[in-house]
Amino acid sequence: MSRPVMIFGAGQAGRACRRLLGPQWDVTAFLDNDRSKSSILGIPVLPPEAACGGAERVVIAVANPQRARSMASQLEDLGYSGEITFFSDYQALFDVRAAAARLLAEHMEADGVAGDIAEVGVFRGAFAAVLNGALPARTLHLFDTFEGFPGEQAALDREQGFSAAAAGDFADTSPQAVLSVLPHPEAAVIHQGVFPGTFAGLEQAHFCLVSLDADLYQPTLDALELFWPRLSAGGVVLLHDFNSAQYGGAGSAARAFCAGRGIVPVPLGDLHGTAVLVKQGAQP
Repeated sequence: MSRPVMIFGAGQAGRACRRLLGPQWDVTAFLDNDRSKSSILGIPVLPPEAACGGAERVVIAVANPQRARSMASQLEDLGYSGEITFFSDYQALFDVRAAAARLLAEHMEADGVAGDIAEVGVFRGAFAAVLNGALPARTLHLFDTFEGFPGEQAALDREQGFSAAAAGDFADTSPQAVLSVLPHPEAAVIHQGVFPGTFAGLEQAHFCLVSLDADLYQPTLDALELFWPRLSAGGVVLLHDFNSAQYGGAGSAARAFCAGRGIVPVPLGDLHGTAVLVKQGAQP
């Protein structure tokens, strides 16, 4: 028999948490301080006080640990005395996207899928380190401005209503900072500047695994158009933010690219809605 649980946080983390919960849990409600929300995924959104007497367990579904503790304190102040689970604790320990990358890397090595690896949108290198560690013998190409979003690209996403992206977002990084977190920095090549201009010189390259985390519409579309024809048969694109509520441009670009090409994005259940695109031998 399933056990009732409520999820405090009806945003992106709450949706991800709902997908990640096992079948032994029955989500009876989302809790949220935003009274404008009425339902999420067909589940009612209720004020936090509904947890009192109505839930044996509440999952606090926000990524920020400090905010999560504040929300737990709010429940306790309201008189809730049941169990509280912090999604942020598990998110910091287990990562669906990293697990997918490592498992895909194992299959590529076993099946002999040839090519380099690449990431567009590196920021501080956390996921680049996963790629570098999973395929240490492959050259890792890292594309980023290392100065945040370019103004023109961010403006396009705002104009289209994809996100509230602003010029310079994610600027708190550097090539040196990224290289310092890589387990095998000698295998990495930094391509600093505005993509796709930084792809010059790689026209004859081939790739087995590409991580796209550019967030915005135009660089995501440009990356798919450049990398897909150069992806080996059996190669994979891991597209971050495919189902993101924060950066809608990435998913919109991917859907536009995949339409009519016979490419079916397979979504993962991670926080930001990553999708997997597998290259079949005959796909253009």
